[in-house]
Amino acid sequence: MTAPTTTRRTSRTVRRRVLPRLGWRWLIIALALYLTAKTWPLYTALAVGLIATTAVLAVVRPRRLAPAIDRATAAAAALNNRRTHLPAPGQRTLAAFQRLNPTQFEKAIAALAREDTRVAHAEHVGQANDRGADVIVTLNTGHRVLVQCKKYRPGNNVGSETVQTINGVYRDIHHCHAAVIVTTATFTASACHTNALLPAPIRLIDGHALEHWASGGHTPW
Repeated sequence: MTAPTTTRRTSRTVRRRVLPRLGWRWLIIALALYLTAKTWPLYTALAVGLIATTAVLAVVRPRRLAPAIDRATAAAAALNNRRTHLPAPGQRTLAAFQRLNPTQFEKAIAALAREDTRVAHAEHVGQANDRGADVIVTLNTGHRVLVQCKKYRPGNNVGSETVQTINGVYRDIHHCHAAVIVTTATFTASACHTNALLPAPIRLIDGHALEHWASGGHTPW
């Protein structure tokens, strides 16, 4: 005969323990929802239906939506590549960079730099009287790197004069910590020799090194 009494006492104890844990806020929210449903039943039903549909789609259809999301992402990437003139991944050959005009080449190098997670910002600044700066790269560390772009045809190699010019401007004029010269051709022996004599040599990126960088290889900073 004592079992029902024990059960009732247990139920009251559970309620006393659970209700404070939930807090009165939930009771107020539940009451507000009840009054809303009673006052505007149609709108409440529509809202509940929309929430339920969203939940079902989120749980049931992610696999079906994944291909469409992938296609949209690929299309956005292709559009961005066209704007920046950077060849699409898998097509970043030396020949692809050589087909660009000088301005397009500078913008492509800026876009390529921005793909590096260590780069906070890469700005295309090349124009008339740019004093040797085509792209300014700012790393996450705060270090600034001047990039001089030379879109040259094969055989028209970058000479010693360019190395000397960039060495003379990247620190004092552009306030950069390092400098890079990128070309679709290569560098003369004189340019390499001059660069080797500098206290802080400039990073020289010829066409083959550029192709390696653009295909996921080492970055020049």
